Amino acid sequence: MESLKWQKEKEKREKASLERHARLSKLFKKDRLAFERQRKEMIDEFIHSVKDGDQRSRLRAFQASWDKKMKGAGSSHNRFILAQTFFWEHFHEVWRPAIQKYSVTLKGKPDDRDP
Repeated sequence: MESLKWQKEKEKREKASLERHARLSKLFKKDRLAFERQRKEMIDEFIHSVKDGDQRSRLRAFQASWDKKMKGAGSSHNRFILAQTFFWEHFHEVWRPAIQKYSVTLKGKPDDRDP
């Protein structure tokens, strides 16, 4: 029964997300300034919803840093390349070491495939 309820809620969330994406995509194409305003409002709403004040501060600082980096990109293609670069840097510097650490903890030895 829980599985059916979860599936229905998932479908609702997916439908709402697709509708929001379509609305934002249309806004981006027709009125870039209004899109940017809406984007900032959504980000502020999310950050404001975080209960932990320290976490809110870190999120605001991260968003300011992200916006500053993206502002200097110059083109949409450059923004994509920057975002991709930031993702892979974070993967290699944060995620991968954490995965390796927990792999050692769970298996009791380092993963032989990792350098």
